[in-house]
Amino acid sequence: MDSGKSSLTLLFSASLLLLSALQIGQWASKVSFLTSSKESSPVITSSYDCHHEYTIEFLSLDPLVMYINNFISEAEINHLLSLPGDKWKESLVYLPRDGQWQSDLDKHWRSSKSSMVPARDPVSRCLSKRMRSLLGNIQHEATEPLQLVRYDGGERFRLHQDWLETPILENFTATPSLRQYNRLLTSFVYLEDNCTGGETYFPLLVGVGPSADGEKFSRAENNEGLLVKPKRGNAVLWNNMFMNGTGDRRLLHSSLPVKSGRKIGMNLFSLFYLDHPIVGEPDNV
Repeated sequence: MDSGKSSLTLLFSASLLLLSALQIGQWASKVSFLTSSKESSPVITSSYDCHHEYTIEFLSLDPLVMYINNFISEAEINHLLSLPGDKWKESLVYLPRDGQWQSDLDKHWRSSKSSMVPARDPVSRCLSKRMRSLLGNIQHEATEPLQLVRYDGGERFRLHQDWLETPILENFTATPSLRQYNRLLTSFVYLEDNCTGGETYFPLLVGVGPSADGEKFSRAENNEGLLVKPKRGNAVLWNNMFMNGTGDRRLLHSSLPVKSGRKIGMNLFSLFYLDHPIVGEPDNV
């Protein structure tokens, strides 16, 4: 491995593993503020149909990375964008402190704004179902609450991983007991792309060739790594975990600075509960 890639890998062992913070407690206490604005969004009514067709392109097999065209509809996008209003909060990261990972503000590392989507929101429920239905025989019991992320000019999220060094004790299923989980798959969905810059960059993955669609992908100046451009309605999905439940460090990634305009995306994390296998069903089911 060359010195450049070695230095990237050392970011982890040097305690620079910075992860998008879940804020479970804050999300639960602030749900009432995150309501839809009928004036700024098409109304999602009881007749809302969750069925939606999309297509998939494989970007990498090992590790698994997929590009999803048209993952989310225009009506769903407009609905989600109407939810936060002026309730955006500074994005947090997980930092090692006193032997534990704790959420905190670090604007040098992550300078975006975030807003959680209520779990009871109909589009939130639909997108969680859409993500889980994609996984087939891979564990798909639950997803984390959806997180909207807004990047304005100059804002970024430096190199980080989405999987957790220490699994979280929580439960987003119907059973009452707490369970340890990690983030199995990430789907980052692009909701607003009126910007320059703001690519999602995977420095340790093989990039696209010169014949790739220039509206969706670009090539790094050093021709190393995978660069995915923001494109409204589309998503990039990747697997964070090995089959033994450990994190895959090759999925190191960053959100490059937005040079002008605004990018809004959505984090959709599918969960791996440690008490069930990643693939297949437990024997007692």
